[in-house]
Amino acid sequence: MPTQSNGNRSSAVFDKVETRIKGKAVSRGIAFGKVICLHGRNRQFFRVDLPSEETASEIKRLRSAFRLAEKQLRELASAESGKSSISGPGIFEAQQLILDDKTLRSKIEDHVVKQCVNAEWALKCVADEYIARFHAMTSEHLRDRYIDIEDVADRILNALAGKASPKIRLGPNSIIASRDLRPSTIAGLHGKKPVALISEHGGWTSHTFILARESNIPAVTGLKHVLRRLETGDKVIVDGYNGLVIIDPSDATTEEYRLTKARSVKTASSRKLAPSKPLTTLDGREVIIRANADLPVSYSRAKTLGVKGIGLFRSESLFNRFKGFPSENQQFEAYRRLAAVAGKDRLRIRTFDIGIGQLIERQEDRERNPALGLRGVRLSLAYPKQLRVQLRAILRANTEQNIDMVIPMIAGLAEIREVRNMLNLERIDLEKKGTSVDMPGIGAMIEVPAALLVIDAILEEVDFICLGTNDLIQYLLAVDRDNENVANWYRTLHPSVIQAIRSVLTAAGQRQKPVILCGEMSGSPFYVPILVGLGATELSMNISSIERVQRIIRGIAYEEARDLAERILECKTADEVERSAIATVRSKWAHLFPDDFLIGNRF
Repeated sequence: MPTQSNGNRSSAVFDKVETRIKGKAVSRGIAFGKVICLHGRNRQFFRVDLPSEETASEIKRLRSAFRLAEKQLRELASAESGKSSISGPGIFEAQQLILDDKTLRSKIEDHVVKQCVNAEWALKCVADEYIARFHAMTSEHLRDRYIDIEDVADRILNALAGKASPKIRLGPNSIIASRDLRPSTIAGLHGKKPVALISEHGGWTSHTFILARESNIPAVTGLKHVLRRLETGDKVIVDGYNGLVIIDPSDATTEEYRLTKARSVKTASSRKLAPSKPLTTLDGREVIIRANADLPVSYSRAKTLGVKGIGLFRSESLFNRFKGFPSENQQFEAYRRLAAVAGKDRLRIRTFDIGIGQLIERQEDRERNPALGLRGVRLSLAYPKQLRVQLRAILRANTEQNIDMVIPMIAGLAEIREVRNMLNLERIDLEKKGTSVDMPGIGAMIEVPAALLVIDAILEEVDFICLGTNDLIQYLLAVDRDNENVANWYRTLHPSVIQAIRSVLTAAGQRQKPVILCGEMSGSPFYVPILVGLGATELSMNISSIERVQRIIRGIAYEEARDLAERILECKTADEVERSAIATVRSKWAHLFPDDFLIGNRF
């Protein structure tokens, strides 16, 4: 559990003064609104004010969560008692004593009733009070007991999550502020969407901020101690161009930003171009744009822009829709509907790309480094029953022979062959039961450096390649893309990244195998000329990026893009690559980019 986050800015009597906090822009735009502080790390929640008549049912929900948490701890203590570990059972028994503390439970229940708030918020407030007491103790041994309080509170929060938590409905012009922001939290909000996001942690390629850009929600991250500097109800301006959060803005500042926002909207609308077919550069090089889409209605909108097919359907999005592993029929219906709207331009389904932490939420099963752990195809092969369900659903949905499947986190041939064998066994089983099916095309997601070194062998094994630039950069540079402490080392234009993309495109071209580039690079106007110059002919992107990318492709010459690619392939550092690319944009293509495009060096 996080410590109490409300600061002391409002405790003194003073005239509010405009305050500016500098962070990093991760989604463009300008927003005005009031802050809502989001709390929790593993389970995120707001304060919800309840009618007094609903507090009794909230107490029942809380008591049910306590019973579930107690049951889990008893099972853990029992399991540990049979092992050689001496401390294991003692730790869980100590936590059981905390749960059995009638004073703790009484305080939480009193908070629900007296404050008329949700159980999560009451738990947070009481736990913070206990944690503060432990922090104040002189004994180091006793001070460290706060960790047990945090762990117990986290366990109760997990139990509360499945007990019909009150729905969070945002009011108009709500701006969410948090230490960390999870995509599932944003996707699960009801009512109006937030007009902006503010966070302490997260990076440009964080899934949360990819979602923000797709939804045109301005966002700023990298704000240290953000929940100490902001309170629910604060008026702020979020400047998603320059990475600024302005607290209690003056009337003059507000008017200045309103004029700036109006100019930006007018400029964006005036630059929209009607889609053309085919999409080509000035000198005739065709580039195919595909859409990253999770719903038929999303792709239908993208199709009006001239895209050709769904280049990436993230099947793990079904987890949020169905609150856990979707059944075979639920998957079949989702795939069938997407395949129907994609038609001859094809649907490419990425098999579940989740980590063990999303599958098993027990504290003891969390991995220290999830990016290098049991995730992607590794998790699918470790839990083959669920993979077989997904493969059957894909086979059944492929009635028009227009579905391909993409296997994530491939490191070599073994995983591809194992998945292919399982797919073939499911095909045989379905046919024995009288269901005629067609095999989908099989592709590999190239994002692990090991795959680069055996790319020739992989290309012999698959029908196409998806190049996932986000994870590829992360793994090549050994940089956590969501960790702002190493954000300066996450360099999209690092020479190794450029060389890796070029090598995959070259190898695939020699074997006449399609390569679809996915990730933030493919949807960024700044990077697109580089990718085209390196030889990319298929890009898959979020729908919000399509028109901007189309404009760039129509306005550049392939010959110029190829020259740029050749120059940057000679560069020795990421700074050299960026300088060369920026110089080319300014000298040849400045008219294709908005005036604020290079502000803050975010592309």
